[in-house]
Amino acid sequence: MKHKKIIILVTLGVLLCVGKVWADNNSWQGSPNLTRTRNIIDQLGQKLSTKSSEVNRLQEQASLTQSQLTDAQNNVQDYKNKANDLQNQLNSKTNELSGKQNEIQQKINEINQKIAEGNEKVSAKQKEVDHVQQKLNEANNNVSRLTNQLNDVQAKLNDSTSKNNQLKKELDVALQDAKNTQAHAEKVLKQNN
Repeated sequence: MKHKKIIILVTLGVLLCVGKVWADNNSWQGSPNLTRTRNIIDQLGQKLSTKSSEVNRLQEQASLTQSQLTDAQNNVQDYKNKANDLQNQLNSKTNELSGKQNEIQQKINEINQKIAEGNEKVSAKQKEVDHVQQKLNEANNNVSRLTNQLNDVQAKLNDSTSKNNQLKKELDVALQDAKNTQAHAEKVLKQNN
């Protein structure tokens, strides 16, 4: 929209200059200048259109990257919640294991009184402890796996953040180019007034 206004202003300026030349000389001699001015206006219009397209493309890329970043952050939060759940389960299993160990100690005391009977009970309780330990190991493996997944998501988040920063830099450069082009068009307009 801005480049259309600039082109209109440049054209009006040229027409005013042409009118003045026509009035001063009572004959038209500015056709070569007008053709060159039109060429300059066309070139400026093309450059502004290209820069506008680049800015739009970069804005779309920045928006997409921001969306991906939000998704990655949500995934990270989900994994953190899962890790917290697993930690709570681990704490519960640890408490359960502690309780089982206390039970085993009581059974050991009973074994001192009843050796034959106690050996059988220790064997049964040891199986329970082994089962709890197996569950504890599985919980630890799940925590380790989720930690690795969390690290992967964090790496993706860092990559997305880096890409987003790069796109912002490219957008800033494109906007600066557009401003410079506008300033050049205004300069040409002033020169032709």
